Amino acid sequence: MTEVDKPSSANVPVWALCLLFLLYALPGTLGHGPWRGDDGTYFGVVEEMLRSGQWLYPAIAGQPFLDNPPLYYWVAAIFGKLFGGFMPLPDAIRLASPLCVAITLYCVARCARRFYGGQADRAAVLLGIGLLGLLTHAHEIQPQLGLLACSAATFLGFAEFLDRPRRGAVIAGVSIGLAFLSAGLPALALLMPLWAVLPGLCPECRKPGVGRELLLGAVIALAVCLTWPLVLHFTHPGIAAAWWAQELNDISLHTGHLGRANELLQLFAWFMWPLWPIAGWAIWRERRNLRQTRFLLPLASLILAILLVVATGPLRPAYALPLVPPLILLAAAGLPTLKRGAASFLDWFGRMSMLSIGVFLWLAWYAQHFGWPAPIARNVARLVPEFVPHFSWFAFVVGILLTIGWVLLVIRPPRSPLRVAMSWATGVTFVWTFASLLFGDFVDRDKRYDEIAASLKTAIESHPHTCVASSGLGSSQVAAFAWLEQLHFQPVGAAATPCEWLLVYRSGRESALEPGDGWTRRWHLERSRRRTAEVLVLYRRDLDNH
Repeated sequence: MTEVDKPSSANVPVWALCLLFLLYALPGTLGHGPWRGDDGTYFGVVEEMLRSGQWLYPAIAGQPFLDNPPLYYWVAAIFGKLFGGFMPLPDAIRLASPLCVAITLYCVARCARRFYGGQADRAAVLLGIGLLGLLTHAHEIQPQLGLLACSAATFLGFAEFLDRPRRGAVIAGVSIGLAFLSAGLPALALLMPLWAVLPGLCPECRKPGVGRELLLGAVIALAVCLTWPLVLHFTHPGIAAAWWAQELNDISLHTGHLGRANELLQLFAWFMWPLWPIAGWAIWRERRNLRQTRFLLPLASLILAILLVVATGPLRPAYALPLVPPLILLAAAGLPTLKRGAASFLDWFGRMSMLSIGVFLWLAWYAQHFGWPAPIARNVARLVPEFVPHFSWFAFVVGILLTIGWVLLVIRPPRSPLRVAMSWATGVTFVWTFASLLFGDFVDRDKRYDEIAASLKTAIESHPHTCVASSGLGSSQVAAFAWLEQLHFQPVGAAATPCEWLLVYRSGRESALEPGDGWTRRWHLERSRRRTAEVLVLYRRDLDNH
């Protein structure tokens, strides 16, 4: 399958796709500090690199943090160095995520055009922007986005390999190596089997000389993979051994997720929406052509990604990101051939669901500021009780303009074979931008730690001490307190500590350590409600029991 050299007849110009991507990528990425969860945790890793100057292995508050190799952190730290002087450091670091998403969409679009021709490249970009599972992760500090970008680049190398084996081998080899430096052994389990069996999957690859290029790609991948682990081994052998043990644990097979089949199916259903029905149609329609490389490669990759999610690692949405590139490719192939009824339904459902969410957001915003409808106002206030709303004319006017533009698209959608993809891409972008504009401060108040860290530091410094112990703190809290107020904690060992202070943290319905006799509560904070509740209690050892 050769790349189509004629200009595409798609009525979506490149500048419009770029503008839509910027409107999708920047709101929610900029304008707030590190949030609890992955965003705060991985910010702590990058901030530690910038503060300490130690870039060889990831760490948080001076302690090794070996969940992922350092490639994504390096990229984020470079953004922090380049732009941290004239914009907030969290915003500068978070720019690494839109870059990874942009690389993903570009590589998948190039691959789709080479495989399927026509408007498949535009379709791939629009389908990626409209994918629900990518939305939140695309706007947070997330190392799995590095794997996403490298996987898409590997697919581009596969596509190039069909016509120019040497070029494709170099692209794929470098990409596989960088994927390993982004996500470790799971990346190799995802991508290397495809490269190893490429001649069997690709009839076009069964020609003289291809074996040498396959070997070249494998050697390049191996060389890139080994660079960082070898340097780490010779400079910090203990940390290298701990990292390798973590990698083996991450790739070990287990059946734990099968006992949570309902959660697993729910994850796949919403994460891959609206792509999975379109991709499923492409597989069914081309069932007699599935041996062709353009279908067999993404299908094999999708199966590997599903097996990786089901049989390894934790059951978390971020670890389902490897599903995205092959799913976009298959959906891009199936989109032009959708039956009219199915296409009309997906188009209508996309526009109506996003419009309904937009109406609800306006209603919630109005209730938050003006108290009507009262039930909605009470429910919104209950989510973040400490938040005091402030009316913003800028947010109001821009929100009105966004709403008008979206309503016009709903009323008069453009006639195009890409209409389904356009409806979902523009709808998701509208809802995300709209929510970030009207409720960004509301969410930020619930997820940031600056006021908590300042209050905690004041309480701790009220008495002389040598150390502060902690129990239950997650990595995002440790990173936030270290960055905001230079607070560092010692873990509690065997439910005992020599420290004068003990900070106990509990989230949601989790249980917390009870220090028992000899400790007096000196500070207490609780925020949010129900499953998102956070409770922090600071105890001081009684002097008589010290």
